[in-house]
Amino acid sequence: MKGNSKHSAETLLTLGVFSVFAILAVLLTLMGARAYRGIAGRMEENNALRSSLSYVANKVRAGDIAGGVSLEERGGMQVLCLSETSGGTTFETLLFFADGWLREYATVGGRGDALLPTDGEQVTALADFAMEADGDTLLLTAEAEGGRRMTMRVAVRTEGGLGS
Repeated sequence: MKGNSKHSAETLLTLGVFSVFAILAVLLTLMGARAYRGIAGRMEENNALRSSLSYVANKVRAGDIAGGVSLEERGGMQVLCLSETSGGTTFETLLFFADGWLREYATVGGRGDALLPTDGEQVTALADFAMEADGDTLLLTAEAEGGRRMTMRVAVRTEGGLGS
């Protein structure tokens, strides 16, 4: 009888230790998953900010010809206009923020003011994106959904600078 009691106590102790181990393993897994989600979210936010700023900066650098870069208002929105005339035809690339997206819209033949917020290709989802002329420098500010902001300055180097 005493042997059964000792055996039962050992079994209960073993089950208790195993249960504590199992509970701690589940808690550790949940904590790791939570940390991973936080890190992944910050990485996604950082990627959206950096890619949007780099995208616009590279477009400006590529279109940086005399009088080819201007900050305008079209359709009630702030628009970065990159224009080039070739063979008598004007080609424009318009970069703007609307409906939570940085957008790009290409036009041929002129300065159409009938730009709609839904026009253009969606480039990057953001909470906000602002462009500001500061002399011959373009100040770009992107804000991610989580509230984090990043700013970049891009110098317009060609003759004629940043038109407004």
